[in-house]
Amino acid sequence: MDDINNILNTIKKTALNDLFAGDLDSAIDELKRAEMIDRENPEILFNLGIVYCRKGLYKTAHDYFKQVLLLRTSFINAAVVKKNIAFCLIQNEIYEEALSYLNEVITDFKSDIHALNMRGYCLEKKGELKEALKAYREIFRYDRSNINSLNSTSYLMASLGIELNSALKIAKFVYQKNKLNPAYNDTIGYVYLKLGNYKEAEKHLKSAASMLPFNKEISGHIKELNKLKK
Repeated sequence: MDDINNILNTIKKTALNDLFAGDLDSAIDELKRAEMIDRENPEILFNLGIVYCRKGLYKTAHDYFKQVLLLRTSFINAAVVKKNIAFCLIQNEIYEEALSYLNEVITDFKSDIHALNMRGYCLEKKGELKEALKAYREIFRYDRSNINSLNSTSYLMASLGIELNSALKIAKFVYQKNKLNPAYNDTIGYVYLKLGNYKEAEKHLKSAASMLPFNKEISGHIKELNKLKK
């Protein structure tokens, strides 16, 4: 047994070195070797999930994370595994199932910022904008300086057409933090659009488009602006 553990530890060390070096294929090869030796080792399965996530193979990563969650005994935090499963589901646009895992995490850990952020994102993508706004605002109870959540809050307020002056104040604050962020430019541009300030809207939306030229959401906002300007 000690010999097997030594072999597994050596393989895991090599795989992690490959992962940190960015050699994802070698990391997978090493971890798959370890999996052949111990198919119910939670650390091996979890790290395979992580590496497949890095490669963008989210369905495969999801399957490995699910295996970890189904193990009777595992020293890996279940909430961490559930958030990784939710992340994979989000990447594949399976928002309802992702929400189920995130709600489980939030039930146990109400101040989990990552889970709350992902929950807001899922609700937004499902078109449940009021519920998404509530989710993002919930984050401020625990982290008042969460810039991405502030940006999402401002954007959703603009989308719902509510408290637009407050939305602009938030958008300006976020924009000043990073003027080269396309999402922040898009949000402040969209708020200006909703306020009828088309000159400022055009400036920021074009800036966002120059950074992300093929983004459908930004393109949609520019089309909306062009219609209103006619």
